[in-house]
Amino acid sequence: MSEYDQHDEERRKAPEPAPEARVHIAKWSPWIWIVPALAIFIAGYLVVRYGFFGGGDIAVRFADARGLDRYSPVRFRGAKVGTVQKITIDEQLRQVVVRISMDASMNHALKKGTRFWIVEPGLEGGGLGGLLSGTYVGIAPGEGDQTRDFKGQEYAPVLTPPEAGRTFILEARGIGPVAVGAPVQFQGIRAGMILGAEYDETRRVTAVHAFVVQRFADHVRQSTAFWRAGGLSLSLTGSGVSMGGASLASLINAPIEFYTPEVLPGPPAANGSRFALYDSQSAAEAGAGGPQLTYVTYFAGPVRGLAPGTPVQMKGVQVGRVSDVRLRYIPQSATLETPVTIRIDPRKLQLPVSDFATIVDLRAAMNEALQKLVYKGMRATLASSLVLPGASGVSLEMVGRPGTAHLVMTEPPIIPAASGGAGIEGALTSLNQVAARIQNLPLEEIAGHLRSTAARMDTLVNDPALRQSLQSLNRSLAEIEKVAVLTRENVGPITQSLRNAATAAETAAGRANQLLATAPQQNYDLGQLIKELTRAADAVRALAEYLTENPDAVLKGRGK
Repeated sequence: MSEYDQHDEERRKAPEPAPEARVHIAKWSPWIWIVPALAIFIAGYLVVRYGFFGGGDIAVRFADARGLDRYSPVRFRGAKVGTVQKITIDEQLRQVVVRISMDASMNHALKKGTRFWIVEPGLEGGGLGGLLSGTYVGIAPGEGDQTRDFKGQEYAPVLTPPEAGRTFILEARGIGPVAVGAPVQFQGIRAGMILGAEYDETRRVTAVHAFVVQRFADHVRQSTAFWRAGGLSLSLTGSGVSMGGASLASLINAPIEFYTPEVLPGPPAANGSRFALYDSQSAAEAGAGGPQLTYVTYFAGPVRGLAPGTPVQMKGVQVGRVSDVRLRYIPQSATLETPVTIRIDPRKLQLPVSDFATIVDLRAAMNEALQKLVYKGMRATLASSLVLPGASGVSLEMVGRPGTAHLVMTEPPIIPAASGGAGIEGALTSLNQVAARIQNLPLEEIAGHLRSTAARMDTLVNDPALRQSLQSLNRSLAEIEKVAVLTRENVGPITQSLRNAATAAETAAGRANQLLATAPQQNYDLGQLIKELTRAADAVRALAEYLTENPDAVLKGRGK
Protein backbone atom coordinates (compact mmCIF):
# COMPACT_ATOMS: atom_id res chain seq x y z
CA MET A 1 0.00 0.00 0.00
CA SER A 2 1.38 3.28 -0.99
CA GLU A 3 1.46 6.51 1.00
CA TYR A 4 -1.31 8.02 -1.09
CA ASP A 5 -3.62 5.11 -0.51
CA GLN A 6 -3.10 5.36 3.26
CA HIS A 7 -4.12 9.04 3.24
CA ASP A 8 -7.20 8.29 1.20
CA GLU A 9 -8.24 5.56 3.64
CA GLU A 10 -7.87 7.93 6.58
CA ARG A 11 -9.94 10.59 4.84
CA ARG A 12 -12.81 8.17 4.31
CA LYS A 13 -12.80 7.04 7.91
CA ALA A 14 -12.88 10.67 9.27
CA PRO A 15 -16.46 12.25 9.62
CA GLU A 16 -17.39 15.15 7.21
CA PRO A 17 -18.38 18.60 8.75
CA ALA A 18 -22.05 19.72 8.49
CA PRO A 19 -22.86 22.48 5.82
CA GLU A 20 -23.59 26.02 7.10
CA ALA A 21 -25.80 28.74 5.38
CA ARG A 22 -24.27 32.23 4.77
CA VAL A 23 -26.69 35.16 5.44
CA HIS A 24 -26.18 38.61 3.57
CA ILE A 25 -27.96 41.65 5.10
CA ALA A 26 -28.70 44.45 2.40
CA LYS A 27 -28.00 48.14 3.24
CA TRP A 28 -30.88 50.78 3.09
CA SER A 29 -30.59 53.44 0.18
CA PRO A 30 -32.46 56.82 0.34
CA TRP A 31 -32.46 57.24 -3.49
CA ILE A 32 -35.55 55.13 -3.77
CA TRP A 33 -37.60 57.94 -2.23
CA ILE A 34 -36.46 60.77 -4.56
CA VAL A 35 -39.31 60.33 -7.06
CA PRO A 36 -42.09 60.40 -4.45
CA ALA A 37 -40.41 63.32 -2.66
CA LEU A 38 -40.14 65.30 -5.89
CA ALA A 39 -43.79 64.65 -6.70
CA ILE A 40 -44.84 65.78 -3.22
CA PHE A 41 -42.72 68.96 -3.57
CA ILE A 42 -44.23 69.89 -6.92
CA ALA A 43 -47.72 69.28 -5.68
CA GLY A 44 -47.05 71.42 -2.60
CA TYR A 45 -45.59 74.23 -4.77
CA LEU A 46 -48.65 74.24 -6.99
CA VAL A 47 -50.97 74.28 -3.97
CA VAL A 48 -49.08 77.17 -2.38
CA ARG A 49 -48.53 79.01 -5.68
CA TYR A 50 -52.10 78.97 -6.88
CA GLY A 51 -53.86 78.39 -3.56
CA PHE A 52 -52.30 81.20 -1.58
CA PHE A 53 -50.41 83.43 -4.08
CA GLY A 54 -52.28 82.90 -7.34
CA GLY A 55 -54.62 85.51 -8.73
CA GLY A 56 -57.10 82.98 -9.96
CA ASP A 57 -58.52 82.47 -13.43
CA ILE A 58 -60.10 85.17 -15.57
CA ALA A 59 -61.93 85.04 -18.90
CA VAL A 60 -61.10 87.41 -21.76
CA ARG A 61 -63.24 87.42 -24.89
CA PHE A 62 -61.63 88.18 -28.28
CA ALA A 63 -63.05 88.26 -31.78
CA ASP A 64 -60.12 86.15 -33.03
CA ALA A 65 -57.38 84.21 -31.26
CA ARG A 66 -54.83 85.31 -33.93
CA GLY A 67 -52.31 82.60 -33.26
CA LEU A 68 -52.74 82.50 -29.48
CA ASP A 69 -52.11 79.06 -27.99
CA ARG A 70 -52.28 77.30 -24.64
CA TYR A 71 -49.51 78.35 -22.23
CA SER A 72 -48.97 81.62 -24.14
CA PRO A 73 -47.78 84.28 -21.69
CA VAL A 74 -49.55 87.38 -20.47
CA ARG A 75 -47.13 90.32 -20.26
CA PHE A 76 -47.22 93.69 -18.54
CA ARG A 77 -44.35 96.05 -19.51
CA GLY A 78 -42.37 93.04 -20.71
CA ALA A 79 -42.85 90.97 -17.52
CA LYS A 80 -44.81 87.72 -17.48
CA VAL A 81 -47.84 88.07 -15.16
CA GLY A 82 -50.03 85.20 -16.31
CA THR A 83 -50.48 82.17 -18.56
CA VAL A 84 -53.18 81.14 -21.00
CA GLN A 85 -54.74 77.92 -19.72
CA LYS A 86 -57.57 77.21 -22.12
CA ILE A 87 -59.09 78.60 -25.35
CA THR A 88 -62.71 77.87 -26.20
CA ILE A 89 -65.50 79.21 -28.43
CA ASP A 90 -68.67 80.74 -26.98
CA GLU A 91 -72.09 79.23 -27.58
CA GLN A 92 -73.01 81.73 -30.33
CA LEU A 93 -69.78 80.89 -32.22
CA ARG A 94 -68.93 84.58 -32.39
CA GLN A 95 -66.12 85.03 -29.89
CA VAL A 96 -63.07 83.24 -28.58
CA VAL A 97 -62.99 82.83 -24.80
CA VAL A 98 -59.45 82.75 -23.41
CA ARG A 99 -59.09 81.38 -19.88
CA ILE A 100 -56.05 82.99 -18.21
CA SER A 101 -54.41 82.17 -14.90
CA MET A 102 -53.09 85.44 -13.43
CA ASP A 103 -50.41 85.99 -10.81
CA ALA A 104 -51.47 87.19 -7.38
CA SER A 105 -49.44 90.37 -7.94
CA MET A 106 -52.03 91.47 -10.51
CA ASN A 107 -55.10 90.99 -8.31
CA HIS A 108 -55.49 94.72 -7.72
CA ALA A 109 -55.29 95.37 -11.51
CA LEU A 110 -58.20 93.11 -12.45
CA LYS A 111 -60.79 95.87 -12.77
CA LYS A 112 -63.38 96.80 -15.35
CA GLY A 113 -61.12 99.43 -16.93
CA THR A 114 -58.28 96.95 -17.48
CA ARG A 115 -57.61 96.29 -21.16
CA PHE A 116 -56.34 93.14 -22.85
CA TRP A 117 -55.09 92.72 -26.41
CA ILE A 118 -53.17 90.17 -28.47
CA VAL A 119 -49.66 90.95 -29.70
CA GLU A 120 -48.62 88.97 -32.77
CA PRO A 121 -45.00 88.39 -33.84
CA GLY A 122 -43.81 90.35 -36.85
CA LEU A 123 -41.02 92.48 -38.31
CA GLU A 124 -43.18 95.53 -39.01
CA GLY A 125 -43.29 97.15 -35.60
CA GLY A 126 -40.75 95.39 -33.39
CA GLY A 127 -37.86 94.28 -35.59
CA LEU A 128 -36.38 90.85 -35.02
CA GLY A 129 -37.39 91.06 -31.35
CA GLY A 130 -41.03 91.22 -32.34
CA LEU A 131 -40.56 88.19 -34.61
CA LEU A 132 -38.88 86.09 -31.92
CA SER A 133 -41.14 87.05 -29.02
CA GLY A 134 -44.09 84.89 -30.08
CA THR A 135 -47.76 85.63 -29.65
CA TYR A 136 -48.79 86.85 -26.18
CA VAL A 137 -51.55 88.76 -24.40
CA GLY A 138 -50.84 92.33 -23.34
CA ILE A 139 -52.45 93.94 -20.33
CA ALA A 140 -52.93 97.60 -19.35
CA PRO A 141 -54.37 98.11 -15.82
CA GLY A 142 -57.35 100.43 -15.49
CA GLU A 143 -59.86 101.71 -12.96
CA GLY A 144 -63.25 100.44 -11.81
CA ASP A 145 -64.76 97.59 -9.83
CA GLN A 146 -63.20 94.18 -9.48
CA THR A 147 -64.21 91.66 -12.16
CA ARG A 148 -63.14 88.34 -13.66
CA ASP A 149 -64.74 88.73 -17.10
CA PHE A 150 -63.15 91.06 -19.68
CA LYS A 151 -63.63 91.98 -23.29
CA GLY A 152 -60.38 92.17 -25.24
CA GLN A 153 -59.69 94.83 -27.88
CA GLU A 154 -58.20 94.39 -31.32
CA TYR A 155 -55.40 96.96 -31.05
CA ALA A 156 -52.89 97.98 -28.43
CA PRO A 157 -53.93 100.99 -26.32
CA VAL A 158 -51.77 103.95 -25.41
CA LEU A 159 -50.00 103.17 -22.14
CA THR A 160 -49.41 105.58 -19.28
CA PRO A 161 -45.86 106.90 -18.77
CA PRO A 162 -43.88 104.64 -16.43
CA GLU A 163 -41.90 107.47 -14.77
CA ALA A 164 -41.30 111.21 -14.84
CA GLY A 165 -40.71 112.70 -18.26
CA ARG A 166 -42.55 114.14 -21.25
CA THR A 167 -44.75 112.60 -23.90
CA PHE A 168 -44.59 113.88 -27.49
CA ILE A 169 -47.03 113.17 -30.31
CA LEU A 170 -45.39 112.03 -33.56
CA GLU A 171 -47.63 112.49 -36.59
CA ALA A 172 -47.33 110.60 -39.86
CA ARG A 173 -49.45 109.45 -42.76
CA GLY A 174 -49.31 105.96 -44.15
CA ILE A 175 -46.59 104.59 -41.84
CA GLY A 176 -46.31 100.95 -40.82
CA PRO A 177 -47.16 99.71 -37.34
CA VAL A 178 -45.04 100.89 -34.42
CA ALA A 179 -44.53 98.40 -31.61
CA VAL A 180 -45.66 99.37 -28.12
CA GLY A 181 -42.57 99.48 -25.91
CA ALA A 182 -40.14 100.12 -28.77
CA PRO A 183 -37.23 102.28 -27.58
CA VAL A 184 -36.82 105.99 -28.25
CA GLN A 185 -33.14 106.81 -28.77
CA PHE A 186 -31.02 109.95 -28.78
CA GLN A 187 -27.53 109.63 -30.27
CA GLY A 188 -27.67 105.87 -29.83
CA ILE A 189 -28.73 105.98 -26.14
CA ARG A 190 -32.15 104.77 -24.99
CA ALA A 191 -34.05 107.86 -23.87
CA GLY A 192 -37.61 106.57 -23.61
CA MET A 193 -40.18 104.25 -25.11
CA ILE A 194 -43.24 104.16 -27.36
CA LEU A 195 -46.44 104.18 -25.32
CA GLY A 196 -48.70 103.36 -28.25
CA ALA A 197 -50.30 104.71 -31.42
CA GLU A 198 -53.80 105.79 -32.39
CA TYR A 199 -55.58 107.37 -35.33
CA ASP A 200 -56.41 111.04 -34.90
CA GLU A 201 -59.78 111.59 -36.55
CA THR A 202 -59.51 115.38 -36.30
CA ARG A 203 -56.13 115.73 -37.99
CA ARG A 204 -56.49 112.53 -40.07
CA VAL A 205 -53.04 111.28 -39.15
CA THR A 206 -51.54 108.43 -37.16
CA ALA A 207 -50.43 109.76 -33.77
CA VAL A 208 -47.56 107.88 -32.11
CA HIS A 209 -47.07 108.64 -28.40
CA ALA A 210 -43.35 108.78 -27.65
CA PHE A 211 -42.27 109.06 -24.01
CA VAL A 212 -38.86 110.60 -23.16
CA VAL A 213 -37.50 110.35 -19.62
CA GLN A 214 -36.76 113.49 -17.67
CA ARG A 215 -33.00 113.20 -18.18
CA PHE A 216 -33.33 113.60 -21.97
CA ALA A 217 -36.55 115.64 -22.10
CA ASP A 218 -34.72 118.97 -22.48
CA HIS A 219 -32.92 117.67 -25.57
CA VAL A 220 -36.23 117.71 -27.43
CA ARG A 221 -36.50 121.24 -28.85
CA GLN A 222 -38.82 122.94 -31.29
CA SER A 223 -36.44 122.15 -34.17
CA THR A 224 -36.08 118.44 -33.23
CA ALA A 225 -36.92 115.84 -35.87
CA PHE A 226 -37.97 112.20 -35.24
CA TRP A 227 -37.56 109.27 -37.63
CA ARG A 228 -38.01 105.50 -37.71
CA ALA A 229 -34.63 103.83 -37.30
CA GLY A 230 -33.71 100.21 -37.78
CA GLY A 231 -33.23 98.21 -40.92
CA LEU A 232 -30.35 98.45 -43.37
CA SER A 233 -29.51 101.59 -45.34
CA LEU A 234 -27.98 101.03 -48.79
CA SER A 235 -26.78 104.06 -50.77
CA LEU A 236 -25.17 104.25 -54.20
CA THR A 237 -23.09 107.41 -54.70
CA GLY A 238 -20.12 108.55 -56.73
CA SER A 239 -17.77 107.12 -54.09
CA GLY A 240 -19.28 103.66 -54.43
CA VAL A 241 -21.80 101.52 -52.60
CA SER A 242 -22.13 102.13 -48.87
CA MET A 243 -24.30 100.29 -46.37
CA GLY A 244 -25.05 101.37 -42.86
CA GLY A 245 -27.58 103.15 -40.69
CA ALA A 246 -28.37 100.20 -38.45
CA SER A 247 -26.85 98.34 -35.52
CA LEU A 248 -27.74 94.89 -34.21
CA ALA A 249 -29.85 96.44 -31.46
CA SER A 250 -31.81 98.53 -33.94
CA LEU A 251 -32.47 95.46 -36.10
CA ILE A 252 -33.93 93.67 -33.06
CA ASN A 253 -35.95 96.53 -31.51
CA ALA A 254 -36.71 98.94 -34.44
CA PRO A 255 -36.39 102.15 -32.37
CA ILE A 256 -37.55 105.71 -32.94
CA GLU A 257 -34.68 108.21 -32.93
CA PHE A 258 -34.61 111.99 -32.80
CA TYR A 259 -32.12 114.65 -33.87
CA THR A 260 -31.72 118.18 -32.50
CA PRO A 261 -29.56 120.78 -34.34
CA GLU A 262 -26.62 122.17 -32.39
CA VAL A 263 -27.15 125.72 -33.71
CA LEU A 264 -30.49 127.53 -33.25
CA PRO A 265 -32.26 124.51 -31.73
CA GLY A 266 -35.10 126.59 -30.30
CA PRO A 267 -36.64 126.39 -26.81
CA PRO A 268 -37.43 123.04 -25.14
CA ALA A 269 -40.64 121.41 -26.35
CA ALA A 270 -43.53 121.21 -23.92
CA ASN A 271 -45.31 118.04 -22.90
CA GLY A 272 -47.74 116.97 -25.63
CA SER A 273 -45.93 118.86 -28.44
CA ARG A 274 -46.47 117.49 -31.92
CA PHE A 275 -43.70 116.57 -34.38
CA ALA A 276 -43.56 114.96 -37.80
CA LEU A 277 -42.35 111.35 -37.94
CA TYR A 278 -40.04 110.77 -40.93
CA ASP A 279 -39.21 107.49 -42.63
CA SER A 280 -35.43 107.99 -42.74
CA GLN A 281 -32.64 109.93 -41.08
CA SER A 282 -31.87 111.93 -44.23
CA ALA A 283 -35.49 113.09 -44.52
CA ALA A 284 -35.53 113.99 -40.80
CA GLU A 285 -32.34 116.03 -41.04
CA ALA A 286 -33.73 117.81 -44.10
CA GLY A 287 -36.90 118.71 -42.22
CA ALA A 288 -35.21 119.68 -38.95
CA GLY A 289 -34.77 123.32 -37.94
CA GLY A 290 -31.50 124.96 -37.00
CA PRO A 291 -29.37 127.11 -39.27
CA GLN A 292 -30.65 125.49 -42.50
CA LEU A 293 -32.42 128.03 -44.70
CA THR A 294 -35.31 127.20 -47.03
CA TYR A 295 -35.35 127.96 -50.77
CA VAL A 296 -37.50 126.76 -53.63
CA THR A 297 -36.88 126.10 -57.32
CA TYR A 298 -39.13 125.10 -60.23
CA PHE A 299 -38.00 122.51 -62.79
CA ALA A 300 -39.63 122.55 -66.20
CA GLY A 301 -39.10 118.86 -66.93
CA PRO A 302 -39.80 115.71 -64.91
CA VAL A 303 -38.06 115.17 -61.56
CA ARG A 304 -37.97 111.36 -61.56
CA GLY A 305 -36.39 109.92 -58.42
CA LEU A 306 -36.31 113.21 -56.49
CA ALA A 307 -37.59 112.79 -52.94
CA PRO A 308 -37.24 114.43 -49.53
CA GLY A 309 -33.82 113.76 -48.07
CA THR A 310 -31.88 113.65 -51.34
CA PRO A 311 -28.74 115.83 -51.25
CA VAL A 312 -28.27 119.36 -52.56
CA GLN A 313 -24.76 119.97 -53.89
CA MET A 314 -22.52 122.81 -55.03
CA LYS A 315 -19.48 121.76 -57.06
CA GLY A 316 -19.97 118.21 -55.83
CA VAL A 317 -20.04 119.18 -52.12
CA GLN A 318 -23.25 118.56 -50.19
CA VAL A 319 -24.61 121.82 -48.76
CA GLY A 320 -28.15 120.73 -47.85
CA ARG A 321 -31.04 118.40 -48.61
CA VAL A 322 -34.36 118.38 -50.43
CA SER A 323 -37.16 118.83 -47.92
CA ASP A 324 -40.26 118.65 -50.14
CA VAL A 325 -41.28 117.78 -53.72
CA ARG A 326 -44.76 118.69 -54.96
CA LEU A 327 -46.79 118.94 -58.14
CA ARG A 328 -48.93 122.03 -58.74
CA TYR A 329 -51.54 122.73 -61.40
CA ILE A 330 -51.73 126.27 -62.84
CA PRO A 331 -55.28 126.99 -64.08
CA GLN A 332 -54.31 130.15 -66.00
CA SER A 333 -52.01 128.28 -68.38
CA ALA A 334 -53.35 124.76 -67.87
CA THR A 335 -49.85 123.50 -67.11
CA LEU A 336 -48.07 121.65 -64.32
CA GLU A 337 -45.09 122.85 -62.31
CA THR A 338 -42.93 121.07 -59.75
CA PRO A 339 -41.93 123.27 -56.80
CA VAL A 340 -38.94 121.62 -55.11
CA THR A 341 -38.13 122.93 -51.62
CA ILE A 342 -34.50 122.68 -50.51
CA ARG A 343 -32.70 123.57 -47.28
CA ILE A 344 -29.13 124.91 -47.37
CA ASP A 345 -26.76 125.04 -44.40
CA PRO A 346 -24.83 128.36 -44.37
CA ARG A 347 -21.97 126.65 -42.52
CA LYS A 348 -21.21 124.60 -45.64
CA LEU A 349 -20.41 127.87 -47.45
CA GLN A 350 -18.19 129.07 -44.58
CA LEU A 351 -20.63 131.85 -43.74
CA PRO A 352 -20.32 133.11 -40.14
CA VAL A 353 -22.76 131.20 -37.92
CA SER A 354 -22.59 131.56 -34.14
CA ASP A 355 -24.81 130.70 -31.19
CA PHE A 356 -25.79 134.36 -30.93
CA ALA A 357 -26.76 134.71 -34.61
CA THR A 358 -30.43 135.02 -35.45
CA ILE A 359 -32.28 133.47 -38.32
CA VAL A 360 -32.78 136.95 -39.80
CA ASP A 361 -29.03 137.58 -39.89
CA LEU A 362 -28.38 134.20 -41.49
CA ARG A 363 -31.10 134.79 -44.08
CA ALA A 364 -29.66 138.19 -45.06
CA ALA A 365 -26.10 136.83 -45.42
CA MET A 366 -27.24 133.77 -47.37
CA ASN A 367 -29.51 135.75 -49.69
CA GLU A 368 -26.70 138.18 -50.49
CA ALA A 369 -24.32 135.32 -51.38
CA LEU A 370 -26.87 133.48 -53.52
CA GLN A 371 -27.92 136.71 -55.24
CA LYS A 372 -24.38 137.26 -56.47
CA LEU A 373 -23.96 133.63 -57.52
CA VAL A 374 -27.25 133.60 -59.44
CA TYR A 375 -26.29 136.83 -61.22
CA LYS A 376 -23.02 135.19 -62.29
CA GLY A 377 -24.89 132.21 -63.77
CA MET A 378 -25.70 129.77 -60.96
CA ARG A 379 -28.82 127.70 -61.71
CA ALA A 380 -30.56 124.73 -60.11
CA THR A 381 -30.16 121.51 -62.10
CA LEU A 382 -31.04 117.86 -61.56
CA ALA A 383 -28.05 115.68 -60.73
CA SER A 384 -28.27 112.24 -62.30
CA SER A 385 -26.44 108.94 -61.89
CA LEU A 386 -24.87 106.87 -64.63
CA VAL A 387 -25.93 103.66 -62.92
CA LEU A 388 -29.46 104.57 -61.88
CA PRO A 389 -31.29 106.80 -64.40
CA GLY A 390 -33.32 109.62 -62.91
CA ALA A 391 -32.69 112.45 -60.54
CA SER A 392 -30.41 111.66 -57.59
CA GLY A 393 -30.30 115.17 -56.13
CA VAL A 394 -30.26 118.89 -56.86
CA SER A 395 -27.05 120.55 -58.01
CA LEU A 396 -26.43 124.31 -58.02
CA GLU A 397 -24.03 124.86 -60.93
CA MET A 398 -22.74 127.74 -63.08
CA VAL A 399 -24.57 126.84 -66.29
CA GLY A 400 -26.40 130.08 -67.15
CA ARG A 401 -25.30 133.29 -68.86
CA PRO A 402 -24.22 135.99 -66.41
CA GLY A 403 -26.71 138.77 -65.84
CA THR A 404 -29.74 136.90 -67.21
CA ALA A 405 -31.46 135.98 -63.91
CA HIS A 406 -31.63 136.94 -60.26
CA LEU A 407 -32.77 135.52 -56.92
CA VAL A 408 -36.49 136.14 -56.51
CA MET A 409 -37.03 137.58 -53.02
CA THR A 410 -40.24 135.82 -52.01
CA GLU A 411 -40.93 133.64 -48.98
CA PRO A 412 -39.11 131.38 -49.44
CA PRO A 413 -36.75 132.88 -52.07
CA ILE A 414 -36.75 131.26 -55.52
CA ILE A 415 -33.52 130.01 -57.12
CA PRO A 416 -33.97 129.91 -60.91
CA ALA A 417 -33.60 126.55 -62.59
CA ALA A 418 -31.59 125.89 -65.73
CA SER A 419 -33.65 126.39 -68.89
CA GLY A 420 -32.30 123.20 -70.45
CA GLY A 421 -31.25 119.94 -68.90
CA ALA A 422 -27.67 119.63 -67.76
CA GLY A 423 -25.49 116.57 -67.51
CA ILE A 424 -26.98 113.14 -68.00
CA GLU A 425 -30.52 114.39 -67.54
CA GLY A 426 -30.02 116.88 -70.36
CA ALA A 427 -28.55 114.19 -72.59
CA LEU A 428 -31.47 111.89 -71.87
CA THR A 429 -33.90 114.73 -72.59
CA SER A 430 -32.18 115.44 -75.92
CA LEU A 431 -32.30 111.76 -76.81
CA ASN A 432 -35.98 111.68 -75.96
CA GLN A 433 -36.60 114.71 -78.17
CA VAL A 434 -34.68 113.10 -81.06
CA ALA A 435 -36.62 109.88 -80.54
CA ALA A 436 -39.88 111.83 -80.54
CA ARG A 437 -38.96 113.57 -83.80
CA ILE A 438 -38.01 110.27 -85.40
CA GLN A 439 -41.27 108.80 -84.20
CA ASN A 440 -43.21 111.67 -85.79
CA LEU A 441 -41.56 111.17 -89.19
CA PRO A 442 -43.79 109.59 -91.91
CA LEU A 443 -41.49 106.58 -92.19
CA GLU A 444 -44.01 104.42 -94.02
CA GLU A 445 -44.68 107.12 -96.60
CA ILE A 446 -40.95 107.73 -97.09
CA ALA A 447 -40.35 104.01 -97.48
CA GLY A 448 -43.14 103.85 -100.09
CA HIS A 449 -41.59 106.69 -102.09
CA LEU A 450 -38.19 105.03 -101.94
CA ARG A 451 -39.63 101.77 -103.19
CA SER A 452 -41.41 103.60 -106.05
CA THR A 453 -38.24 105.52 -106.98
CA ALA A 454 -36.17 102.34 -106.93
CA ALA A 455 -38.70 100.61 -109.21
CA ARG A 456 -38.64 103.51 -111.68
CA MET A 457 -34.86 103.57 -111.68
CA ASP A 458 -34.79 99.83 -112.33
CA THR A 459 -37.24 100.27 -115.23
CA LEU A 460 -35.21 103.15 -116.69
CA VAL A 461 -31.90 101.31 -116.42
CA ASN A 462 -33.28 98.19 -118.09
CA ASP A 463 -35.02 100.15 -120.95
CA PRO A 464 -33.65 99.01 -124.41
CA ALA A 465 -34.10 102.52 -125.88
CA LEU A 466 -31.85 103.97 -123.16
CA ARG A 467 -29.24 101.34 -123.91
CA GLN A 468 -29.35 102.23 -127.64
CA SER A 469 -29.16 105.95 -126.85
CA LEU A 470 -26.08 105.39 -124.70
CA GLN A 471 -24.43 103.42 -127.47
CA SER A 472 -25.18 106.19 -129.99
CA LEU A 473 -23.83 108.76 -127.55
CA ASN A 474 -20.62 106.78 -127.16
CA ARG A 475 -20.18 106.68 -130.96
CA SER A 476 -20.84 110.43 -131.24
CA LEU A 477 -18.30 111.19 -128.52
CA ALA A 478 -15.75 109.06 -130.35
CA GLU A 479 -16.32 111.07 -133.55
CA ILE A 480 -16.08 114.36 -131.66
CA GLU A 481 -12.84 113.22 -130.09
CA LYS A 482 -11.41 112.50 -133.52
CA VAL A 483 -12.41 115.95 -134.76
CA ALA A 484 -10.88 117.51 -131.67
CA VAL A 485 -7.61 115.70 -132.28
CA LEU A 486 -7.57 116.86 -135.90
CA THR A 487 -8.39 120.39 -134.81
CA ARG A 488 -5.55 120.47 -132.29
CA GLU A 489 -3.19 119.40 -135.06
CA ASN A 490 -4.35 122.26 -137.37
CA VAL A 491 -4.65 124.98 -134.75
CA GLY A 492 -0.90 125.62 -134.87
CA PRO A 493 -0.71 126.56 -138.62
CA ILE A 494 -3.93 128.57 -138.37
CA THR A 495 -2.59 130.52 -135.46
CA GLN A 496 0.70 131.16 -137.22
CA SER A 497 -1.14 132.40 -140.30
CA LEU A 498 -3.23 134.75 -138.16
CA ARG A 499 -0.10 136.12 -136.53
CA ASN A 500 1.48 136.68 -139.98
CA ALA A 501 -1.69 138.49 -141.11
CA ALA A 502 -1.61 140.67 -138.05
CA THR A 503 2.04 141.50 -138.66
CA ALA A 504 1.34 142.39 -142.32
CA ALA A 505 -1.55 144.58 -141.27
CA GLU A 506 0.63 146.40 -138.79
CA THR A 507 3.30 146.87 -141.42
CA ALA A 508 0.73 148.29 -143.83
CA ALA A 509 -0.58 150.60 -141.18
CA GLY A 510 2.92 151.86 -140.41
CA ARG A 511 3.59 152.47 -144.03
CA ALA A 512 0.39 154.37 -144.36
CA ASN A 513 1.33 156.56 -141.40
CA GLN A 514 4.56 157.45 -143.06
CA LEU A 515 2.67 158.47 -146.17
CA LEU A 516 0.33 160.64 -144.13
CA ALA A 517 3.21 162.29 -142.42
CA THR A 518 4.89 163.21 -145.72
CA ALA A 519 1.64 164.16 -147.45
CA PRO A 520 -0.77 165.92 -145.10
CA GLN A 521 -2.86 167.03 -147.99
CA GLN A 522 -4.07 163.43 -148.54
CA ASN A 523 -7.68 162.69 -148.19
CA TYR A 524 -9.31 161.90 -144.76
CA ASP A 525 -10.44 158.46 -146.01
CA LEU A 526 -6.91 157.27 -146.05
CA GLY A 527 -6.46 158.02 -142.36
CA GLN A 528 -9.63 156.21 -141.57
CA LEU A 529 -8.33 153.22 -143.52
CA ILE A 530 -5.18 153.13 -141.45
CA LYS A 531 -7.15 153.08 -138.20
CA GLU A 532 -9.29 150.20 -139.43
CA LEU A 533 -6.19 148.25 -140.44
CA THR A 534 -4.68 148.78 -136.99
CA ARG A 535 -7.82 147.54 -135.22
CA ALA A 536 -7.98 144.54 -137.57
CA ALA A 537 -4.41 143.63 -136.71
CA ASP A 538 -5.13 143.83 -133.01
CA ALA A 539 -8.23 141.67 -133.40
CA VAL A 540 -6.36 139.06 -135.41
CA ARG A 541 -3.54 138.96 -132.85
CA ALA A 542 -6.06 138.55 -129.99
CA LEU A 543 -7.77 135.74 -131.88
CA ALA A 544 -4.47 134.01 -132.42
CA GLU A 545 -3.58 134.20 -128.74
CA TYR A 546 -7.04 132.93 -127.67
CA LEU A 547 -6.81 129.96 -130.04
CA THR A 548 -3.35 129.20 -128.68
CA GLU A 549 -4.70 129.04 -125.14
CA ASN A 550 -8.07 127.44 -126.03
CA PRO A 551 -7.71 125.18 -129.08
CA ASP A 552 -11.14 123.58 -128.32
CA ALA A 553 -12.80 126.91 -129.16
CA VAL A 554 -12.72 125.92 -132.80
CA LEU A 555 -15.39 123.30 -131.97
CA LYS A 556 -17.11 124.75 -128.89
CA GLY A 557 -17.00 128.40 -129.75
CA ARG A 558 -15.85 131.20 -127.49
CA GLY A 559 -16.96 131.02 -123.87
CA LYS A 560 -19.04 133.75 -122.27
